[in-house]
Amino acid sequence: MEPFVLGDGDLELSIPTAADIDRITDLCQDPDIQRWTTVPSPYARVDAERFVHDAVVAGWHRGVPTWAVRRRDDDGGTLLVGMIDLHGAEHGRAEVGYWLAPDARGAGVMHRAVGLVLDAGFDRLGLEVVQWRADVGNWASWRVVWRHGFRKEGTVRRLGLSRGRTVDQWIGTLLPGDPREPAAPWDGPGAAGGALSDSPGRDPWALVREFHEVFSVPVADDGPSVDRDRVALRMALIGEELAELVTAVYGARAGEIVESAVAEAVAADDGTRDVVGAADALGDLVYVIYGMANECGIPLPEVIAEIHRANLSKLDAGGRPLYREDGKVLKGAAYRPPDIAGILAAHGRDPR
Repeated sequence: MEPFVLGDGDLELSIPTAADIDRITDLCQDPDIQRWTTVPSPYARVDAERFVHDAVVAGWHRGVPTWAVRRRDDDGGTLLVGMIDLHGAEHGRAEVGYWLAPDARGAGVMHRAVGLVLDAGFDRLGLEVVQWRADVGNWASWRVVWRHGFRKEGTVRRLGLSRGRTVDQWIGTLLPGDPREPAAPWDGPGAAGGALSDSPGRDPWALVREFHEVFSVPVADDGPSVDRDRVALRMALIGEELAELVTAVYGARAGEIVESAVAEAVAADDGTRDVVGAADALGDLVYVIYGMANECGIPLPEVIAEIHRANLSKLDAGGRPLYREDGKVLKGAAYRPPDIAGILAAHGRDPR
């Protein structure tokens, strides 16, 4: 197949070339691209060279097209902001795959690019079906094809391979005659009833706020204060997690000592409520926790996102949250625990 160019206004899809190697190398350092795609991790310039000179060229010869997604500027130049392909093309079917630069997300760029590729696949290449696959939790990828009318056919356990481990994947399909509009209501983050959310690039503060909104957990709107009824619950939760950390690092007996010390501290409450001191201590805790994660080589943003995904699955069979008497959110029938070991393994680290 001879390479051909697709375009739509300020968007151009054309074959990646040697001039794109440095740009591809830079963009593929993005944690989301490395997590959700099959690009090598870590990603080096030689990987981009092999991609452009070998994979792309050989792919077009085999009838498997790959396009660089480029945005045109007012001066007539273009900037590479992503990649899209139709791989595995045979017997009238192909699978669409794509990634996008962080600073180009949220502007509809990939939606437009996928639309161009779908038109080319059905009208020019004669495809009878375009498939889509993504690791479970990749809502950003699903939103793109969902808007084009793809039907999520289901979840296949251990279908995919990510950094040497098998992972569950979603599968979706689109036929030539299917309407190019959502075939079903949106089922991802922000959907009615609360949905699983997963994005390691999001601010942890925003993730926790989302949890509070989904599960109707109070968020103060009357100014800073630690003189609140639920402070006891929050202090208990912090104590529990501290005991778990000490147990993980120093052993079960050490964890029991911390639990005992926390209980003793609560019993010694003299009514002091210093909001400035509490704010300072909370900030320092977050700071030193990130410092420990850095020294230990733990990708904390991804771990937090995975915990957040698991927390948002704490629903009963009817999709409703469950609460303990003191207001703590409990695990329901739909709960799926976080795969922390999988995240560490994906980064080439022994999870033990």
